[in-house]
Amino acid sequence: MWQELMVGAIVLVAAVSLTWRYVPASLRSKLGRVHPSLAPKAKGGCGSCSSCGGDSCSDTRKI
Repeated sequence: MWQELMVGAIVLVAAVSLTWRYVPASLRSKLGRVHPSLAPKAKGGCGSCSSCGGDSCSDTRKI
């Protein structure tokens, strides 16, 4: 019984995640006004290159 409930919960989370990925950006921004954690994230990961201040941010990295 517990195994079926856990599988159902995992499938539900996966379905919600997949649906959220394909929801139009206009709807996501509207939902972000309802609850801030639903707002779309800014692209780019970290801030700007000047925010980290390390060598990893420079364009001339040694490979």
